Amino acid sequence: MKEVLYSIKMRSEKDNLHISGAEKIVFENKIEETVHKLINRALNHSKGKANTINIKVENIDNKDIEYIPPLDIKTVLVDNYMKGRECAVDVLQKLGISSKKAIEVVNILKESKPMRGAILLDINTMERLEKDFDRGVRVTNIDWDNKVIEDLNKELELKGLQNDHVKEALALASKVANAPGMVAELCWSDDPDYTTGYVASKTGGYVRITNLKAFGDCFGGRVFCFDSSKASVEGCIEYLQQSITIINKIPSITEGIPYDEYTKE
Repeated sequence: MKEVLYSIKMRSEKDNLHISGAEKIVFENKIEETVHKLINRALNHSKGKANTINIKVENIDNKDIEYIPPLDIKTVLVDNYMKGRECAVDVLQKLGISSKKAIEVVNILKESKPMRGAILLDINTMERLEKDFDRGVRVTNIDWDNKVIEDLNKELELKGLQNDHVKEALALASKVANAPGMVAELCWSDDPDYTTGYVASKTGGYVRITNLKAFGDCFGGRVFCFDSSKASVEGCIEYLQQSITIINKIPSITEGIPYDEYTKE
């Protein structure tokens, strides 16, 4: 009989402003330890000390779990965030998005206000598809398989990528890339001390770009580029928000390359 897994979700705020959110999928004997770590995270965040922390714990039926592989990681080295955003446009174009639309995707994220979820953008009409523009679409029920964590940590450590930002973003991006109708995701963090962002897709992998915003900038978010001609928006949102997804393999990790070399590929 398989051990029961539990989903643990944390959301924290300071004066009604979002500070931090995270989730884990763990066995019962790891619940207490995991909750403790998530609370510490909310109390020691670079955006400030949370004064409201919500924790939700619920068990998961093993038969509802979908296991998927991660996206492979490639890192593009850029000197500043302006070059980084230029690079993001190039990556989006490699995925079949026109130059005009790719620039607009970057501008939409640049001009978006802080929100808990992501922007869901119809790449055909360039219209936002979320029902609630303040909340966006929240990707939930995602984590790494406990069986691969040790090897994952070792591999990331060898490449200088062993941190929560990379592991959590890669898991989320891998799920997003598998959603029906998904073309690409553009993301940079709202953490003021973390400037790296990415463009991710099922065909192009997880392309880290070392500077996508200025250091100290506390604005960030995600844009999901969705093709409404290939899937229903309802089906895409249901997958992102409801399906239980666990990453059960180790990604391939390519050494970082300078932006000018990347453009020649």
